[in-house]
Amino acid sequence: MAPILGALGALGPLSIDMYLPAMPQIAAGLNVGEGGVQFSLVYFFAGLMIGQLFYGPISDSVGRKPVIYAGLFLFILGSIGSIAAGTAEQLAAWRFIHGLGGSAGMVMGLAIVRDLYTGQTAAKLIAMMMLVLGVAPILAPLLGSAIIAVAPWQALFGALALFGVADLVLVWIALPETRMEELRAASRPLDAARNYAHLLASRRFLPYVAVAAFAQAGFFAYLAGSSFVFISLHGLTPAAYSGVFAVNSIGLIAAAQTAPRLMGRFRPQTVVRASVAVYAVTAVSLAAVEMAGGASLAVLAASLFVIIAARAVVMPICSVMALESYGAISGTASALLGALQFGAGTFASFIVGATANGAALPMIAAIAACGIAACIVAFVAFPKQASALSQERHREPASAP
Repeated sequence: MAPILGALGALGPLSIDMYLPAMPQIAAGLNVGEGGVQFSLVYFFAGLMIGQLFYGPISDSVGRKPVIYAGLFLFILGSIGSIAAGTAEQLAAWRFIHGLGGSAGMVMGLAIVRDLYTGQTAAKLIAMMMLVLGVAPILAPLLGSAIIAVAPWQALFGALALFGVADLVLVWIALPETRMEELRAASRPLDAARNYAHLLASRRFLPYVAVAAFAQAGFFAYLAGSSFVFISLHGLTPAAYSGVFAVNSIGLIAAAQTAPRLMGRFRPQTVVRASVAVYAVTAVSLAAVEMAGGASLAVLAASLFVIIAARAVVMPICSVMALESYGAISGTASALLGALQFGAGTFASFIVGATANGAALPMIAAIAACGIAACIVAFVAFPKQASALSQERHREPASAP
């Protein structure tokens, strides 16, 4: 199960990480500045965010697999359209469709996990999914660099279209439907607004999602700005940049696998607070060094490694804690969780693109601001009472009304 869900979830990371080494080349090919290409990434993130809001409630009613099929079709269509794009505006539009399709696999993965498991077992499966997902950021930039070394940047989207087709075949052959028929019959997509309002008002949901969203936003700021910072500012080749990105991804994998173990030894809230504190302190220190005269390549790379690893601990724990009490509307809850994360990420990416000035500070400042915000929420807004995970790890929790 985890490899299939990981392959579906990898649609988004692949579409981002294969693209990053080629961003300077795409900017030159389309005759736009770095901000113009970064905005195409913003549109992709926006598609990821908006798609999740619709896929989750619909999947609660019709099942997970039909929604996955629809998303994969849009993903393949967006890939083909991006190949034909001749302007930055056309590329941004097709990347939006690309994101709409790619979001289906991401939200359905979490919903399927919640269909089957809760508590520490769910956290272990999410960590296993992140292990599969972690391979994508390691291989995707290397693959992207290899493709643009021998072919134009459009070939990247041809490879993504083939990956979408492979996922479609994999789902058709090997993925069972996990949404129980009686729950499908009781779910009405038109109730989505009421359920979203309930979730946004819930202290059992919103604080954990907010921390995950701020942590994710800092990561998206890194995605939006890192290729220009490392390649254009520090002079790395696309292949060398891919190597730095791969090292960070290895740290992400290792950190994600520690999250379930830490949950077995400490309160989940304690683990999250410690992780976001590391995230924030490292990011603020990096920003101070950059403002004092410019961070060296080694300091920049090492600091980003720590930040990304800390974020990898936060994400699975906050996801499990947010979804724990909402089994009856797990698709809707998973959709809102993902949409808020990508909404924050889209905003952070927009800020990095809008303030791009050829320096590293816009990216670093955005990451630091996100780290501080995550810390504030984790230390101030988490529920005072013990979480469901801490109280009873193996009991099916109550569902939302």
